[in-house]
Amino acid sequence: MSKPDPTQARKLQPVHIPKPWGQEIWYTGMEERGESAVYIDGESLPLSQYLASDPAAICGERDVLLLKILDPRPEPVLGDLYFEVHEEKEEVYVVTAVDEQAWPTGSGAIRYGLNQARRAAFEDDRDFRAAYLSAVRAYEGIRRTLDGETPERPLPTVEEEAEARERMEAFTELKTLKVGDVVHVPTWAPHALQHGVRVVEFQTPTYERLIVSFAQAVVTQPHWDSERAIASMSLDIPKSTPPEPVVPGVERIASYETFNAWRADLDQCAPLILPQHLPYAVGIAVTGECQAGSVNLAPEEACFIPGAALADTRIEGHGIFLIAAPDL
Repeated sequence: MSKPDPTQARKLQPVHIPKPWGQEIWYTGMEERGESAVYIDGESLPLSQYLASDPAAICGERDVLLLKILDPRPEPVLGDLYFEVHEEKEEVYVVTAVDEQAWPTGSGAIRYGLNQARRAAFEDDRDFRAAYLSAVRAYEGIRRTLDGETPERPLPTVEEEAEARERMEAFTELKTLKVGDVVHVPTWAPHALQHGVRVVEFQTPTYERLIVSFAQAVVTQPHWDSERAIASMSLDIPKSTPPEPVVPGVERIASYETFNAWRADLDQCAPLILPQHLPYAVGIAVTGECQAGSVNLAPEEACFIPGAALADTRIEGHGIFLIAAPDL
C-alpha cells in the first residue's frame, strides 16, 4: 500500500470490544484489546500505522480523541456499566437509542452523581464518604463470594445480594435519559450508564478509570478502586450546560479544556467546512446519510478528517452528524 494521501477524509473501520455489560464499539481505539482501522483504497490500515504515515499533516502530531459507542445489554443489572470516576478523562455522551423492552416509557437512565438528600443527612461530607465506602465494601464482599473469589465464605442469597446493592446504590443518584440527550462527564464525576441505553461517546484520549463498584465480576483488573475513588470524587451533581447554538442547525454540545464537540442537523444547516486551524476532526453519522468529502456515511459509520484535509472537506447530506476536535 502506498503512503496515504493526508488531504483526504477517511472512513473508519470500528473494532468491537466485548464487555461484561455488553460491548464497546471503538472507531478510534488503539490498545492491546483492539485497534480501529481506516479504509484506504478499499483496504484496511490499522489506525496507528495511518497516523504514523504523516503525523504532522494527519493529526498535527496530537493524540487522537476516542470515539466509540457504548452498547449495554438490555437486562437490568447485567447491562449496567461500572460505577466509576476519571482523574484526567473527560467525556460527553449523546443518547442514540433506548431499548423499549428495558424502558417501556422510552426514558432510560444513567447513575450520575451522589444522592444529595442522603448527603445532607450526615453531619459532614467526611462522614458521608465513610458511610458510602462502608456500604460499597459490604457489597464488594458479597460480590466476590458470588464470583467465586472467596469460596470459604457461605454463599449469599439472592435477597442478601439485592439488599446490599440497594443499600450501596441509595448513596447515588439516577438521571433520566431519552434519545438526543447529552450527558457531560467531567473529571471525578461518578457515573454508570444503565442497561439498554445506547450512546455515542467522545472522550479524552486516555484509558484510565477508578472503579467504585460493579454488580458483576470485574474482568479487566483484580480489584476495585473504591477507597481512592470515594475519597476524591466530586459529591455534587455534575453540572451540565445546555447545547450552545453556533450557526443555524449546528450546536456545540461539549466544551472541555481538551476537546470540543458539535451536533449538526444536516437538513437544517449549510454544508459544513470546519476551521482549518484544527489538528484534525472525527465525526459519526447518527441518523440519515451524509458525505464528508468523498466519504459516504450511513448511520453509525464514522470518519477521520486529517488537518490537511479540512479545507477541502464539506460535510453535507441528511440527518444528525456528530463531530469533535481537540481544543487548541
